[in-house]
Amino acid sequence: MTVLHPASDEIGSLTRLLVLASLALASAGAAEEACRIAARGWSLLRHQHPREAERLTAALHTLTREVRFDPPSQGEIDHE
Repeated sequence: MTVLHPASDEIGSLTRLLVLASLALASAGAAEEACRIAARGWSLLRHQHPREAERLTAALHTLTREVRFDPPSQGEIDHE
């Protein structure tokens, strides 16, 4: 039987909330900001809570599908 520490359980709950909030933010049209926030969360968790960081990695894979990359038009490219 695995016993979780209350702090670990809270980190897991907060991570799930962060994922849900990021997905909602992306659905509201702010996918880039959602990615930035999720990536910052990943950075905070990656060393001490790698399992939770992995949850954010999965969310980032989903979020990046919402980000649109518009390559620069020919007139916006600098020619030196």
